[in-house]
Amino acid sequence: MINFKKQKSIPTYLKYFMSYFIIFSVLILGFFFIIRYNLSRRYLNQLSEQSMSQLENLTVELTDDLIFLEHINSSLQSNVKLIRYRYNASGWQTYETHQELQKYISANKMISDICFTVKNNTETICSTKNIISYRDNIFRITNAGNYQDFLDFDPQPYLGMSSGQLIFLSNENYLIYFPAQSSTLDYMIFFFIDKNEIMRSLKKNISDINPAMVLIDSNRQIVTGVNAEQLAPYLESFSLETGIFNIDSDSSICINTGIPGGFSVVSLISNASLKRQLDYAYASSYLLLILLSCAGFLLVLLAMKITYLPLRRLTKKIIHNSTYRQEYLEQLNDVFTNVVEQNHLLEKKLKKYQLFVKKSLLDSAIEPNYFDIQGALPNIDRLFDLEFPKEIFAIQMKTPQGEIPYLLLQSAFQEALSDKDSCIILKRNADSALFLINFIGSEPNKKKVLWELLHDFYRKQGCFSAMSDGSKSPLDIPALCERAIHASSLWPEIPVVDYLDLPPAKTSFTYPHEQLEQLNKMLQSMNFDETKNVLKEIRYIIDDAVQKENPLPDFYVRSILVDLTTSIIGYMIQTKIAPEAYEDLYHETLFFCRSCSYTEKAEAIESNIYRLLDICQQKANVHITSARIRQLIEESYCQPNFSIYELAEKLHISFTYASNLVKKKLNQNFADYVWTLRLEKAKELLKQTDLSIDEIGAAVGYINTSSFRRKFKQETGLTPSEFRQRECG
Repeated sequence: MINFKKQKSIPTYLKYFMSYFIIFSVLILGFFFIIRYNLSRRYLNQLSEQSMSQLENLTVELTDDLIFLEHINSSLQSNVKLIRYRYNASGWQTYETHQELQKYISANKMISDICFTVKNNTETICSTKNIISYRDNIFRITNAGNYQDFLDFDPQPYLGMSSGQLIFLSNENYLIYFPAQSSTLDYMIFFFIDKNEIMRSLKKNISDINPAMVLIDSNRQIVTGVNAEQLAPYLESFSLETGIFNIDSDSSICINTGIPGGFSVVSLISNASLKRQLDYAYASSYLLLILLSCAGFLLVLLAMKITYLPLRRLTKKIIHNSTYRQEYLEQLNDVFTNVVEQNHLLEKKLKKYQLFVKKSLLDSAIEPNYFDIQGALPNIDRLFDLEFPKEIFAIQMKTPQGEIPYLLLQSAFQEALSDKDSCIILKRNADSALFLINFIGSEPNKKKVLWELLHDFYRKQGCFSAMSDGSKSPLDIPALCERAIHASSLWPEIPVVDYLDLPPAKTSFTYPHEQLEQLNKMLQSMNFDETKNVLKEIRYIIDDAVQKENPLPDFYVRSILVDLTTSIIGYMIQTKIAPEAYEDLYHETLFFCRSCSYTEKAEAIESNIYRLLDICQQKANVHITSARIRQLIEESYCQPNFSIYELAEKLHISFTYASNLVKKKLNQNFADYVWTLRLEKAKELLKQTDLSIDEIGAAVGYINTSSFRRKFKQETGLTPSEFRQRECG
């Protein structure tokens, strides 16, 4: 386990420990509350469905009871004693009718009283309980305890209806069932419903979850119920439709309609009671949560042992003299930052050194010709300045008679080109001189300017001139000089000669720009076999130049070797190959190229360069695998801004190298591979989801969905909509 006695390592340890523990705690608590929320919601939905089912059963039960009253009504209509009563309302017949009605009431608990009357005889009315009179087609129901308290009931609106109606007389709190009966009958029958029996049915369904339940009429008046005062405040807040309506976070209303006469059964669902029950149930799981936390603590300690201790050992291995003033991550970050900076610095030094070597060697080539001319070297920095556009020319000049005024001609060139270092005298004889012109500027046709200037020299000075073609590289100077000298072979027939007007002549040496550029391309594409072929071609060029005794072989051989070595080392830096893998070999090769004769060290130089190339091939093949590239692309291909630049950043390489690497490892360029993944994902979403085409386009990384539609049709021959219709029918 961790040694806590080393106080200096505690800050990093605590950071690791707390990060793991906090993540674990958040996951456990999040899991607990998610489970609680889902269970609460599911349980609440189940109880709501249960409450609705209870109300439906109550409604069916009450409706069945009312339908049964229709059967009782039919039985009463055919009862012999009631028929006799309709025609002979004597005292005995009244008694018998009263007894018959009482039998029906005793047989059905829903009925508290039955009223039977003959329309054309207002005295012929029978009721078992209530005092009822019939005058002017109106029933007057009188309270038996108080004759001054009565209620009028008009039956006319309910006569002739196809079904019975439940009627609530709210002012006297009577509940009447008026069965279906024709208005042409000479008698009427209706029933008084016992509300206490309805209340007993409601009480059977009362619980902590459903604490209140009532029967209401179409005017939202409470007919009867249990704990009606709890529901009364909410009766105006919902529509009279079957369903469940939320009141607040703690309560809901469940309603079921369909009772004849527009009556409904309403219950109150107490979510707060449900939550209390769930809290009680969850309280028993807190002990399990504590046990899980203890287990998590042990897992965090194990994770620390797996992650923190290796980090600590790695830090001590890399940083031998660690002072513990910084945390391990900061120390490692400083080390790796320094390595990256050193790589960048090394790359800059390579380029600077390469330029310095070329300039120094060119200085040595020009120097012997300058001490006896004017005793000072020209400033050749402008030859290597890439900031401004330039073109380099070589011009051979001669005077037919007398000594050539080379200094006068140099001044004329410098004055015409507005730069005192634009003209360098490379060679001179008594009657001829070889000039190097560095023409800087945005002039589109520099050759034409020089051509006119040479014709002007011929008219004024009588000087013959031969001009080479132009080049942007100072390493082409030997070839330019040879071409200018070759063009002078047409003197004196043509006093001003352009090399491009002559048939091409093979020069003794031309700097291998194309081969070096090809070498860089092969390295970037990791085509090492072809790279070795290019190296063989460059070796042949060098050997051929040396054998022909080029006037400046050493200078250009050294430049080529420095360029070649720098390209390989630059590739190593770009691909993050550790310097210790090639550093000693590189310095030895550089020493051979810079300080030794090529003829003596040619084999050693070639061997070292091939060994450097083998290191490149070995490290590059294991540095980044195709599986790693696929993983990074598949993680991000649906992001709209994902590009080869982002992939290169994740791989810590340049985007050019990343592009070539993808093509080599995946046999497909980056854009095509990403589009293939996006197309397959789009097809899957079209077949398996109902997302719109715009939503699918955005889901696979296209902000502009018209581009997605166009590419999809271009690839499949179908629009996304047509593809979905074909695949899904």
